[in-house]
Amino acid sequence: MILHRRPEVAGLSVERCCQLVSLSRSEYYVKAAEEVRATESEPGVDELEAAVQEVADERPAYGYRRIGAALRKKGNRKASNKRVRSRMRKLGLNRRRKRRKARTTTPGKGPASPNLAAELNLTGPRQLLITDLTYVALPHGFAYVSVILDAFSRRALGWAASESLATELPLEALEMVLSRKDLPEDWVHHSDRGCQYTSEDYRKRVLDAKGLLSNSKPGCPYDNAAMESFFKTYKYEEANFQTFRNLEDLKLNLATFLEDYNSQRLHSSVGYCSPIEFETLHAVNYESICVR
Repeated sequence: MILHRRPEVAGLSVERCCQLVSLSRSEYYVKAAEEVRATESEPGVDELEAAVQEVADERPAYGYRRIGAALRKKGNRKASNKRVRSRMRKLGLNRRRKRRKARTTTPGKGPASPNLAAELNLTGPRQLLITDLTYVALPHGFAYVSVILDAFSRRALGWAASESLATELPLEALEMVLSRKDLPEDWVHHSDRGCQYTSEDYRKRVLDAKGLLSNSKPGCPYDNAAMESFFKTYKYEEANFQTFRNLEDLKLNLATFLEDYNSQRLHSSVGYCSPIEFETLHAVNYESICVR
């Protein structure tokens, strides 16, 4: 008896269908739900489950929202967040790993700047660059990573890794950004108040590049939430699943991760596009508005 198909298709009301099979309406809906679940559990029937597994194999750290977005971009209209989450639970796809911790922020003695980032209304790329430091475990100690993001598109523009937390580490990442030569005048550089970012050398380099300095309030990670989110992504999706032999191994891995992060990974903050895709779409839309 197949109950899960709507009886209206055969010209029968639910009430008439219940009369024909001697069921109450409540029993009808219970049995119909049971048949749907039994059908979805049959091997080879649940195509969504296979599609979820395929994306998860390629992106093992994606959550159900990103997997759902990836499938919908491929035209799978059945990939609602609720359905994807249930398939992921069934497949046992959630996993986490804990790692050793290290301290990266030491309050600086140099002058700090007001939080300009909080007042900005971003309308395009390169208006606000945000940065921070994090740590990654090595066999004997830690390495430290500095990354600079475009706050508009979440694109990683500069990075550096070192076994030292000296100012030279974030300066190297900054020089990578400045070498692009695509920053407008009065671009804003935002960071926490760590000693590296409030040092004379670092502040001078930003100002020489016609940038404006901006710092978070003391002890307030929410002022730089996008960077906190980025490093959580980096560790959860990549670093925590790797065993780096040395610093050079880490650098190679980081470069590969950031290339994929910029060009392929879906970001919820930019409409589930990759940063490069989002910048491209913005440029096309901007040009069409100017033409009008």
